[in-house]
Amino acid sequence: MTHTMTHAQPSSIVEASNRGALARWGIYTALAAAWVATAGSLYMSEVLGWVPCLWCWYQRIAMYPLALLLAFGLIVRDRSLPKYALMLAVPGLLAATYHILLQKVPFFARFEACRVGVPCSVDYLNWLGFITVPMLAWVAFAIVIAGSILALRAGADGAYLQAGPVLELSPTLSVGLVVIPVVLLFTLSGVLSGSQRTAEAQPSLEALSTTPSLERASDQEALRIYNQSCIGCHGPANAGMILVRPEFLRENSDLELLAFMRAGRAANAPDNFSGQAMPANGGRIDLTDAQILALIRLMREAKQ
Repeated sequence: MTHTMTHAQPSSIVEASNRGALARWGIYTALAAAWVATAGSLYMSEVLGWVPCLWCWYQRIAMYPLALLLAFGLIVRDRSLPKYALMLAVPGLLAATYHILLQKVPFFARFEACRVGVPCSVDYLNWLGFITVPMLAWVAFAIVIAGSILALRAGADGAYLQAGPVLELSPTLSVGLVVIPVVLLFTLSGVLSGSQRTAEAQPSLEALSTTPSLERASDQEALRIYNQSCIGCHGPANAGMILVRPEFLRENSDLELLAFMRAGRAANAPDNFSGQAMPANGGRIDLTDAQILALIRLMREAKQ
């Protein structure tokens, strides 16, 4: 009996050590996923000009505090950290799942809640036919959930919180080694690509002027797009379209206005009197030239 217990004790110690190592790697991987998702979403909206839709904001509401919670909980070594993380990650995963269904399953389109602003069904990216923005968010939430479950299985003593996953560094230093590079990477990418993307977003007027013909979008379609994507900043079309100056419309041709709307304008641009940013393509990368030209016709008629 004594001989059996002698062998059982080292085995249980090794098992507990393995669980602790998995828990450390899991929770710090969750930290990295949350910060990549947070910084990546800010990069998409602030640098790429992708205006978030309603369900994007629901996912951000779960992800942004989750990133801070994981960092702070690891630094102070809070044993309840996995439970707190799950309280945010599970609703976030459900929101991302529903957003994916809105984009990919026609049946769910009838339940779309985005009546004003950017439609929730718009795909800003669609890699390989299924990797979209909400899919990336779903993966990040799933990683956080998996890491939190591993941490819960490690035991309630919180021993896995006493050091980071690499070289037994302190939690504070380990959190810094995860968070700071992620923030610096996206910040540097934003600084380097901001001006370049603005230049690329502006189409060549010469190329547009030589386009043989553009299929004319209807006035009804233009009004529908305006009510979806423009009304939030410019107000109802029949109420004067605030922030749209008649002289600006008169001084620029349709092609020049098309180029302007494609490029957008920063809030601090010298010629921006409103102080509000105009996102590239109005935040709608799915719009065709014909649809934007129909919007321009709608604006000209409203501001006559």
